[in-house]
Amino acid sequence: MKYKRHFYNRVPNTALILALIILFFIKIILYILVKNRMIGFSLGGGSDANYYNAYAQGYVDVAVSIWPVILRYLNSIDLYSREFISYIFLLLNLLVIPIIVARLAGIRLSTNQKYYFYIFLICLLYPTLYFFSFDVYRDVFMVLCFLIGCLVVKAALTTNHSLKFISLFLVSLAIGWFLAALRPYLGVAFIGALFLWNIKFTKRRVFTLSILYLLALFIANYIGVFDAITEYREGFDQLEAGTTLGLDFSNPILFIPNFILSALGQLFGLYIANPLSLVILIVETIPFFFMLKYVIKNIKWADSFVRFLIIFFILYASIWLIGNDNLGTAVRLRMHNYFAIYISFFYILRLKSQFLREQRL
Repeated sequence: MKYKRHFYNRVPNTALILALIILFFIKIILYILVKNRMIGFSLGGGSDANYYNAYAQGYVDVAVSIWPVILRYLNSIDLYSREFISYIFLLLNLLVIPIIVARLAGIRLSTNQKYYFYIFLICLLYPTLYFFSFDVYRDVFMVLCFLIGCLVVKAALTTNHSLKFISLFLVSLAIGWFLAALRPYLGVAFIGALFLWNIKFTKRRVFTLSILYLLALFIANYIGVFDAITEYREGFDQLEAGTTLGLDFSNPILFIPNFILSALGQLFGLYIANPLSLVILIVETIPFFFMLKYVIKNIKWADSFVRFLIIFFILYASIWLIGNDNLGTAVRLRMHNYFAIYISFFYILRLKSQFLREQRL
């Protein structure tokens, strides 16, 4: 079998290491400048962090998720510091999350140096994850919890011992419940994927399942399953906050076209509202798109863990694409979708590379 070297295999490791070092220090310097107010920086939804901080200090008593409750608990035992937590998030962004992603993909520095460097590069280039490490937003924490949950799921699906599988599965359910406490539909999608990971995928079946899934969504919407979600979506237009797609999901006949447009605009970032959205499209979405294309093309390599990630991707995206109409919020919500594909891409890439090396021996 002839082995084809892709462009990413031709890039020397020294170039990747140099890029990582430069990017690493640029992000640290920029972080320090922003923290010391030497550079102006603001995010849509910045009030989130102010609200979490106010709740932690007891100025607000209504908790919208478990995250502010955690912060208040830390404050009650004198371990809360808005600045310190933001620096922890920076550490998670620069080191911890890339290491976990590499482990989930089965990529080790000792055996797959180039892919390991690429994982770090992809994670460090991810602007949204970096943006929300500047304050006590829950987004970076949720990504961390999701990835830890994936570690437990991977251990459960790759073990041959029944008792260990049951134990790890129960831990996975507990993590899913915790994710639901952070963001309800994130936990629901995670738990749903735990029970649906055994669905087998082939190229032909992917097309058939996609049609059936869209049909199921249409029926569910028609009978009112998504009424609460679509009503929540309408609130974005009423508030007139941020940039919205303005899609009307109240007409059940137009549900599928609107769902597809919502996916194109929010998941794939094709609604260009300002220069920042164009930058995010280039840096975030284009790499994601090619990785997603690769995963679909090589879907036969998907084992139980990759199937779990794909099922999660579909379930989670389906919910928030129906319920969200704010493009600023979309870049936060889709982080879990993007990381699921990052992991799947490098996981399959590793399996294929290993297989091709064995064929050449």
